[in-house]
Amino acid sequence: MIAKIFGKIIKKSPSSIIVQAGGIGFEVLISSRTFEKIPEKGSEVELDIYTHVREDELKLVGFLDTADKDFFLKLLGVSGISIKIALSALSIYSGQELKRIIANREVDLLRRIPGIGLKLAERMILELKDKLEEYKVGREALAGLAENEKIYEVKQALRTLGYDSREISKAISKLSIDVIEKEKIEHILKIALKEI
Repeated sequence: MIAKIFGKIIKKSPSSIIVQAGGIGFEVLISSRTFEKIPEKGSEVELDIYTHVREDELKLVGFLDTADKDFFLKLLGVSGISIKIALSALSIYSGQELKRIIANREVDLLRRIPGIGLKLAERMILELKDKLEEYKVGREALAGLAENEKIYEVKQALRTLGYDSREISKAISKLSIDVIEKEKIEHILKIALKEI
């Protein structure tokens, strides 16, 4: 079982990278959030790996953070959640955001993840909520969640307009907390477009 890979990135895309290690090129599936954090092609990278083995397939899934890998495994433990859906979930939300959403039973936010309908969202909450009680949040933190909701909408709009993950991250990183808290999504989008 492969648990870690350390090697050179020889190909990079938002959903996977190829890492050359020991003379072998390993294709590693990643979330788009991991894609935004990993170094450029030609750089060295170290990833925690989940090895998915079935009769007809072998897949490697990579994480920069052990906590993300652990949570990914919890997601996979929910009946109906595939690798693709779990990676989509961790692309749209950070692990911390997702844990809070589940702990607070935010079904509507879970349904924004591709492949997750009402029944699966409810099953995720039912099966995972007890493991995530420490992430229950009060009103102040929920205001932060609404903030992330706005950022999510802006990111989706920018993707629809054809911008790539790096351009979107750059634009979002330049937005002030004041703007995100006070402005409507349309105005935040206009400001983000000026930063690209």
